[in-house]
Amino acid sequence: MGLNSGALPLSAAINWVIKDGFGQFGGVIYATMVGQKFDSDPKHQRFWSSVWLQTATWLEMLTPLFPHLFVVIGSVANVGKNIAWLAMSATRASINKTFCRKENLGDVTAKSGSQSTAAGLIGTALGIVVGGTMDVSVYTLILGFVPISLASLWGNYKSLLYTVTPTLNVERARLMLQDAILVQNGALVFSLEHVRTPRQVSKIEKFMREIRGIEPEDRMPGIIISANISKLERTFPWTNSNAAANVAHMVRDAFQPQYAWNELYYIGLHTTDRLYLWYDDRASDADVLLGFYHAMAYRKLLGARSPSDARIESYVFAKQTFASACQHIMESGWDTSIMYFSKRSRFVNVAKAE
Repeated sequence: MGLNSGALPLSAAINWVIKDGFGQFGGVIYATMVGQKFDSDPKHQRFWSSVWLQTATWLEMLTPLFPHLFVVIGSVANVGKNIAWLAMSATRASINKTFCRKENLGDVTAKSGSQSTAAGLIGTALGIVVGGTMDVSVYTLILGFVPISLASLWGNYKSLLYTVTPTLNVERARLMLQDAILVQNGALVFSLEHVRTPRQVSKIEKFMREIRGIEPEDRMPGIIISANISKLERTFPWTNSNAAANVAHMVRDAFQPQYAWNELYYIGLHTTDRLYLWYDDRASDADVLLGFYHAMAYRKLLGARSPSDARIESYVFAKQTFASACQHIMESGWDTSIMYFSKRSRFVNVAKAE
C-alpha cells in the first residue's frame, strides 16, 4: 500500500486527537452558552445531561458498524459526552447544596461521590455477569443497552422529583404564587397559607423543557419576560397596520412614567392573552421579584377589571402587600437573594433608549 511502519499508528493517533479535541471544544462552547442556567435550572440541565450521555454512548456503540465514519461519529459522541459530564459536574454543586442541613456541603459532596462510585462498581460487576451470558455482538450489545439506558433515565427523572430547589426562576415563582394571589369579591387578596414551599413546588415543577415565560390559562394572559424590543419591531411588517400600531402603543405606554410609577420594571399589555414584563438595568433582585409579583396580580385581575383599572389596582395591591408577602416567602424556605427570571444582559437601559 506504500505505507511505512509508522504511518498507520500515526494516522490512528491523529484520528483520536481530532475526536477528543472536538469533544473538548464542544464542551467549552456549551459552557459558554449555558452559563447561569446551571444555577437557575439545575434539574433541567441535570436531566438532559443524562439524555446526552446515553445518546453519546449509543453513538459510540455504532462505530464498529461504520468504521469509515469513525472520526465523525466519535467526534459527535465525544461532544455529547463532554457536554454531559460538564453539565453533571456543574449542577452537582447546586443539587448537593439543597441536601445540606447546615454548612456541610463538603460532607454531602463526599457522600454523593462515594455513592456514585459504589453504583458504578455494581454496574460494572453486573455488566460482566450479564456480558458473560450473552452473544457478544454489536447488535446484541445495542439491543441490551436500550432498556438499561431507559431505566437509567427513568431513575434520574424520579430522583430529581425529590430534589428541592429553593431559588426562584419563572416556573418556580409561578407555582409559588399561583394560588396565593386571589381575586375575592372583585378585589385582590394575598393568602399567606397558599404560598407553596420549595418542597411542594418540587413535586409539581416542570423541568423537562426550559420555561422562560408563563402560558395563558383560564382566560388569564401569559407573561413574557425581557422580550427583545427590537425583534418586536421587526415583526411589524409581517402584521397588519393596526396590529403593529397596537404593539408600538403597548411598548410606548409600558415605559411612560405615569404607568411605570418610578419603579425599575415595566409592564405592557399587548392583547388579552399576553403581558410583557421588562426590567430596568438598575433593578435589584427585590425589584425583579416585585415586578413579577405585580405582573402576576395584574393577570389575575384582568378577568374582573378593564385593563387600565387592573393595571392601577394591581400596582396598589403589589406595593401594599409586597413587604409582608416577601417576608412570608422567605419564611417558607425560598431564597430571594437572587432572581433567575432573566439574564441581566436582557435588562433595558431606559435612559440610553430615550
